[in-house]
Amino acid sequence: MSKGIMRDQCEPNEGFTLIELLVVIAIIAILAASLLPALAAAKQSAQRAACENNLKQIGAGVYVYAADNNDYLPTIDWPSGDNPWETSQACRIVPGTGTQIQQGPYAFGLMYFSGVLKNGQTFYCPSVQTGEYSYDYYNTPGYPWPAFPPADVNLPGYDGNQYVRCGYNYYPQSRLTQDISGDGSPPTPVPQLVYSGTSSVFTPPNPPGGQSSTLTEPLAARTTTINPAKAMAVDSLKTWDLINHQIANSPYGLNVLFGDGHVRFEPVRGNNFKGSYAPFDPKLWDPLDTGSQGPGEDPNGFRIIMNGYQP
Repeated sequence: MSKGIMRDQCEPNEGFTLIELLVVIAIIAILAASLLPALAAAKQSAQRAACENNLKQIGAGVYVYAADNNDYLPTIDWPSGDNPWETSQACRIVPGTGTQIQQGPYAFGLMYFSGVLKNGQTFYCPSVQTGEYSYDYYNTPGYPWPAFPPADVNLPGYDGNQYVRCGYNYYPQSRLTQDISGDGSPPTPVPQLVYSGTSSVFTPPNPPGGQSSTLTEPLAARTTTINPAKAMAVDSLKTWDLINHQIANSPYGLNVLFGDGHVRFEPVRGNNFKGSYAPFDPKLWDPLDTGSQGPGEDPNGFRIIMNGYQP
């Protein structure tokens, strides 16, 4: 009998029951559901902070560039009659070469090649990890930024234009204003993009093989002509669903660099009343209202949004 008792005492305990396992799994799922949103929010907050730092560097770089260039700010590329997404461009690459510049550099490209800002990653919001507005798209092995690798022409959506696009729009605003729509929108700054009718010749900074290009360029703004209380650069303005900073897959807001060099985060909430001409007014973003695909393709909408940011 004692042997039987000893045998029972030495037998291992039974494992978890199915119910106990299900309870443990449920507890883990509850903890994950509560922690993941917090981790995602922390990541998004860190990305907004890094984005803010990028724009502060760009603001400082603009004025360093001006100090070296007779008070002229970097010019931008927004040909008359074209779309404002072009204010995000650094240059255009000669097809098939990867790195040889055909047009430009302008805007962020000028800051980079002048040595004012030496890291091309500064011109990209860290919340955008892939696609044509991300840094890695133009910085790959053998093709350092700013480049357009020949293999990229096989990507879906390639439109034949090998522009190096950055993650921010650069658009200094004038002290002078004008009525641009006639529909009750507030007066907006007169564009610095006043075409002089003259041509400028740009020599690619990375020969051999690059082509000098003769372009009709807008007159560059000067530090004395821009309004320091108006937005100068902003997270890329394209379409509503591509607003850089989001929470739970919904647009949350954008970082804005003002002419005096300070950066402010502009939230959607409180700036999205329809018909208000505030930066997130649905009439300025919704293609059903504007007849476009958002401010990236709507010059007037883009200008109203840029004018609407408050320091």
